[in-house]
Amino acid sequence: MVRNRGAAYAATKAAVAAFSEVLALDVKEFGIKVTVVEPSGFRTGFLTQNSLAYTESRIDGYQAVKDTQTRYLARNGKQPGDPDRAAEILIQLSESEQPPLHLYLGKDAYNRALEKLKVMTQEIEDWKAVTISADFEV
Repeated sequence: MVRNRGAAYAATKAAVAAFSEVLALDVKEFGIKVTVVEPSGFRTGFLTQNSLAYTESRIDGYQAVKDTQTRYLARNGKQPGDPDRAAEILIQLSESEQPPLHLYLGKDAYNRALEKLKVMTQEIEDWKAVTISADFEV
């Protein structure tokens, strides 16, 4: 049983993004375009009690996770994203001749994406020698 639902949720979103990247390559020759929309928090019903259900954890090691969830749920109604504006953007996107593969909606999504790229770039460079050493000598 997965106790950290945030991790499962994030992993599922990452899997959908990865699948969409490959799907975009597979359908490109048919003129089909794929966009992964990766939003910040938007003021929808997602964080309401009717949308999410949590059981009381009795494992001490999960207290930090539960504290994080409590802070996350407290954002309900305070998320910066405007759902109406997002809908307008998605309609514009559907009419675009050259839509992006990834569209980040909101400042939080933008900043998270930039930070991830920065960390990944640093890690790739830090491990470059090991990475390229896996090839046959030419």
